[in-house]
Formats: sequence, structure tokens, C-alpha cells
Amino acid sequence: MEETTDLLKKWENNFKDLQAKDAEAKAAGSIVGRFIYEPYADGRAYYVVIKEKKETVDIKVVTGIGDDWRIPYWGEKATVRKSYVLANLKRRDALEELFKENAV
Repeated sequence: MEETTDLLKKWENNFKDLQAKDAEAKAAGSIVGRFIYEPYADGRAYYVVIKEKKETVDIKVVTGIGDDWRIPYWGEKATVRKSYVLANLKRRDALEELFKENAV
């Protein structure tokens, strides 16, 4: 069985990779490669945008970063309204900017 510290380090590295890919996509002006999250149970379910269409986007669950929650009505993959994803990204970007500005 994997040691707890090794597992936590693996999850941390996987999450850093997810954040790096998200930052690359954001810098390129793309939502493909960005991630969204939804509160679920005692944590969050993370999904990455894998395809952008005119009114919708395809998302896929992200695993290997913790509890690996899935939203029951989304499952492993789903197609969701693009406006919903854009609002989720806007909210996350605004929070990150707020915390960055207030960091000492």
C-alpha cells in the first residue's frame, strides 16, 4: 500500500500540473484545458474542459488529486452550457485575483 505522505505528494503534484495547464490555456485565451469545480460531499468535484462548441462544452472528471468526486448528473464526462462554464471560470479567476492582491 502506498504511504500516506507519498500519496499526498502525488495528489499535490497532480493538482499543480492541473493548475499549470489551466494557466497555459488561460494565457492562450482558450477555455479548453481550463478546469471548473463543483462543491460535492465534503469537497469538490473537478472537471476539465476538453472541447468547446458554440453553445456548450464537453467536460471530463479530473482524478488523482484527492477524493476524485464526480457529480452524479455529470458522471465521468458531460456536455454542459458554455455560459455556465464561463461563469464558473470568471468566479474562480476573480477569487484568485482577490487573494493574490491581498497576499502579504
